[in-house]
Amino acid sequence: MGQPIGGGNDTAAQGGVLIAGTLTSATNSAAAIIYGSFNVSLWGTFSATVQLQRSFDGGTTWLPVSSDPAGDPLQWTVPVSLTWTEVEHTVGYRLACTAYTSGTANYRLSQASDFAFSGGLSR
Repeated sequence: MGQPIGGGNDTAAQGGVLIAGTLTSATNSAAAIIYGSFNVSLWGTFSATVQLQRSFDGGTTWLPVSSDPAGDPLQWTVPVSLTWTEVEHTVGYRLACTAYTSGTANYRLSQASDFAFSGGLSR
């Protein structure tokens, strides 16, 4: 499902996943199928809530990633950089700006791995 991302000078993009961009409204990033450990980074000057979401059905349904057993969503209102791990193949990931007031939230989902694929998911 999907096509490997490659090329460019970015190590993550060479055989891995690299989704980068900006959120300037309540919208979603591009989506990618990711397996294994990957980086999630969010920075900039913004007043917004950005949530990590995943899909098990090719992008039809998006669910917030839970940060703990209580089901609290993994979301941020300030810059952050962390590593997350997906243990199941063919799971799609994206960032969703669920609330927006102002500013620019820059984002990056990256992975330097032969397991990474992008495409085939609706935003």
